[in-house]
Formats: sequence, C-alpha cells, structure tokens
Amino acid sequence: MTQSHPSLMKPTIAITLGDPAGIGPEIVAKALNDPRVRRMCNPIILGDARHVPMGKPSREGGLAALEALRQGLDRVRSGQAVALATAPVSKEAFQLAGHDLPGHTEWLARESGVQDPAMLMVSKCMRAILLTRHIPLREVPRSLRAELIVRAAELGDRFLRTYERVRRPRLVACGVNPHAGDRGILGTEELSIYKPAIALLKKRGIRLAGPVSSDAAFVHMAQGRYDLALAAYHDQGMIPLKLYAPECLVNVTLGLPFIRTSPGHGTAYDIAGKGIADARPMVEAILLAARYSRGMRHEGQRTKTAS
Repeated sequence: MTQSHPSLMKPTIAITLGDPAGIGPEIVAKALNDPRVRRMCNPIILGDARHVPMGKPSREGGLAALEALRQGLDRVRSGQAVALATAPVSKEAFQLAGHDLPGHTEWLARESGVQDPAMLMVSKCMRAILLTRHIPLREVPRSLRAELIVRAAELGDRFLRTYERVRRPRLVACGVNPHAGDRGILGTEELSIYKPAIALLKKRGIRLAGPVSSDAAFVHMAQGRYDLALAAYHDQGMIPLKLYAPECLVNVTLGLPFIRTSPGHGTAYDIAGKGIADARPMVEAILLAARYSRGMRHEGQRTKTAS
C-alpha cells in the first residue's frame, strides 16, 4: 500500500462556531462549502447553536462560545487537531457568562500558561502586531513598555522566519504620537520607550525601524519596504489593514504552543440569521491555519534533524 508523505497530508483544524447568537455558525457553514477549505484541511466543527437567543449578547451565547473554545483547545492538546480556527465571540457575552478576560487571545494564553501573547493581524502582504489591544485609548501610553515592544518584535520576527519564510524580516514600529512625537515636541514615548527597545533588538539581530508615523509605516509596507508593523494601539493597526483587504483580514495569536487564527471582525449581531454574512475572512482564517500548521511541522522536522 502506498503511504502519503507527511508533508502532503492534510492537517486537521479544529473550528469553533464562536458566539452562536452572531454570524459564527453561518460563516463556518459557508466556509465549509468552499472547495479550498476541503482541499487544504480536515475540519472538525465544535459548538452548539441551539437554545441561544439570536442577534444579541447573552449568558447562553457566552457559555456556548466558551464550551466550544474549551473543546477546541482539548482537541489541539490531545493531538486530534494541529491548529485552532475560531469564529467571532462577544466580550459582553463572555462577561455575562462569568468570563473575566476580554476575549479569545487572553483566554487561550491563560489556559496555555503563556504570559505575553501577541495579536497579529494579517491582510495579504499587510501585517501588524497590536502592542496594546482592548483597552481605553487613555491607557495606551502608560501600557507601552520597552519589554513589551521587544517581546512583540521577537515574536513577529520568529513568525516571519518560520511561517512566511522571510530570511531577513523587516519590522517597523509605529509611534504612539502624531509624527512619532516629532523629536519630543508632541510626546516623549518614542524617545523614552521605543528607542531603548529598538537598540536592544538591534543587538539581538532583529531589524526594527522607527519609530515612524503610522501613516508612513503602512504606506511603506504596502509598497514592500516592510514585512510587519508594531502598532501602538488597536485602531492604529486595524484601520489600515481593514481598508487594504477587509475580505482577507485574519487574527493570528503569536506565542501559543499551537496555531490559532480567527476572522478579523466581530459577531455582527445585526445581521445574524439573515444569510448575508461574508464568509471570506473565515475562509482565509482556516486556510492560514492550515498553511501555518504545515510550516510548524516543517520547523519541527528541522529541529529534530539539527538535534
């Protein structure tokens, strides 16, 4: 009997329905009808959309989303799946269900024993790590630390080398202030926080340019000058990527011991159950989970050979 080469075998991806009161079940169902998904992976669907009020956050929806997430994590831990692709959840529904963390990223990090995960947003050739995520804008300056920038840059550099096969990654830091502080005139975070982090990363062989204005950073990345940006806060990274290719926007959690992806949008309660939700970001999330899990296997094989 002919055996398939391990690198040609389709990876098994655990896919959660997210909050069943939103568009999660619809976009997952549509994604499964995409021939590319079936060609690239073996999907395992987790979640229960029954007995949940549609179109609004609820305790029932939060509990259902959390249970699907637990099942997905169990499948990955047991080896039944190699990666996790999650449909959107609601922070409000999580809170109603007694969940004290703001979302998927923080829950998975806590359950996996990871202290400093990074949220990477991918939209074709545009990539941004959000240094701060779901916090009020007024808390961003005091939440930025040199250690946070160093950790994010190291994760981003490793991701690009391992999964995107970029030999010499080119990262850029977006300043938190307009014009990247304009040499301290419009703010000092770029001088007191960013500069020490960039100098340390240079010693470690990681190229991080900047800090520069975010409007210039993302234009230059679209032109091919950078591979990944470090965005100081949520909207600084999300707005340009959503404008660039919203149908391809995917959230990738860095720092976990497995691949986890999710479409780069929310539950869209307002259109839940109407059959009009765009499933392309969910399709892209599953396809990236399959592609990156192959990269993870290849990296593991190289590590074993080297040892």
